[in-house]
Amino acid sequence: MLVLNRLRPAASSQAQSIRLVNTRLSKSLKSTTTTCSDFEPAFLNENDADSSTRHSLPPPHFWKCLETRPQATAAKLFSTPPPCCQYGLGFRAFSTVLKTHNCWNCGESLQQNHTYFCTTCKVLQPPDEDRNYFDIMDCEKSFAVDIQKLQRTYRNLQRSLHPDNFSQKQTKEQELSEKQSALVNEAYRTLLGPLSRGLYMLTLQGLQLEEGTHFAMEPQFLYEIMEINERLAATQTEEEASDIGHCIQDRLQELIRDVSESFSKGDLKKAKMLLAKMKYFVNIEDKVKEKLSSS
Repeated sequence: MLVLNRLRPAASSQAQSIRLVNTRLSKSLKSTTTTCSDFEPAFLNENDADSSTRHSLPPPHFWKCLETRPQATAAKLFSTPPPCCQYGLGFRAFSTVLKTHNCWNCGESLQQNHTYFCTTCKVLQPPDEDRNYFDIMDCEKSFAVDIQKLQRTYRNLQRSLHPDNFSQKQTKEQELSEKQSALVNEAYRTLLGPLSRGLYMLTLQGLQLEEGTHFAMEPQFLYEIMEINERLAATQTEEEASDIGHCIQDRLQELIRDVSESFSKGDLKKAKMLLAKMKYFVNIEDKVKEKLSSS
């Protein structure tokens, strides 16, 4: 009987803590785009000597995180198991609810992803600022992009979004058409080129090529680039320029394979260095094209 009486306060405290946690979670998650499915209390570690530790609630910054990150996913917020167990919470699965938009024309709720037109009034919608170029072009977020699929998507989108199709529409739709069409053009050009695609993937990770990157290059590589530029400047015939162009293309293909492998392995540092080298060869390739066009 004494043992049961000692356990009752702990069990009551545990249930009260869990109810309070779930209540605050539901209130906080209402202002976010994420909901939790199958969210349930976890078993507490009854071996902890300090019951206050076992039944303590998350600190204030935990709730602040939920309130100030409207686009965060539940998987990110709860990706570390220990805090969940520490706070008396457990999870089996989370599902992400797509961000809800309202049609600017009729006010209808738009919950479908990649929505360009309202499903009710068929009016063109504004660009979604949360979508990156891979989402816009419906491509896998990978350096090894399916170029044929990219081109098909581009043609289909421009067929639907081109401003010529909205010349008889209201002014706002015409403006949105110009924005959407320009965004599709920019996304297509960026993902089409290996160099621009790789640099864009770096920016998505918060990285970029700094000015003066050549200072970090190997002297041997810089000497090779200087030698190629001198050879190109000294060329007298179209055949000589073409030979240099073919050599540059071969080097670029090697770099493209290496960059793709680096991204697939998650080696962003190596990918960044390889893209810096690729930039040198792309510049020389442009000079070759310019030389051939002027000859």
